[in-house]
Amino acid sequence: LILLSQLNQSLATVSLFLFVNGLLISFPALFLPLGQGITAVFLVSIFYDSGEPWDMGASLAPNLITFTALYYLRDRIQSNNLWVYKAVVLIANLVLFLYYTILAGRNYGVTSQFVFLNLIHLLVSELVLFLVAGLLITYQKDVLRMFNIDVDASLRAAK
Repeated sequence: LILLSQLNQSLATVSLFLFVNGLLISFPALFLPLGQGITAVFLVSIFYDSGEPWDMGASLAPNLITFTALYYLRDRIQSNNLWVYKAVVLIANLVLFLYYTILAGRNYGVTSQFVFLNLIHLLVSELVLFLVAGLLITYQKDVLRMFNIDVDASLRAAK
C-alpha cells in the first residue's frame, strides 16, 4: 500500500492513478482463513480511508461485502488457473472502482472531465492489474510461505 501510494504520487504529475483495491481484497478472500482475511480487509480499508477526503470507514462496507462474496464463492472459483484469479481480481476491482467513483462524484460533482478521467484511470488500472496480477498473487503467496504459512493447506482445511 505504501509503494502504491508512492507510485500514485508520481503518476499524479500526469493526472493518472492506479486503483488496485480489487487485488487487495481478492487475495485475502481467496487465500486466507476468514479471520485473517477480515483483518486484512479491515486494515486495507483504514489505510485507504486515511488518505481520502471522505469519512473514516466509508470503504469498509463495500470492501467487506466484496470480501464476503468472494470468500463464500471461493470454492467455486478456486482452481489453480491463473486466468481465473485474474478475472476475479479484475471484476472485484471494477466493482470497487465504480463504488469509489460514485462516492467521489457525490462529493465533488460529476462533470464530463470527471467521467473522462475516471474512465482513463479505470482502463489503466485494469490493464496494469491484468499484466501484473499473476506476479503479485505469486509474490503474496511467497511472503506467506516465508512466514511458514501454507496457503494451500489453509484452503484445504477450510473446505
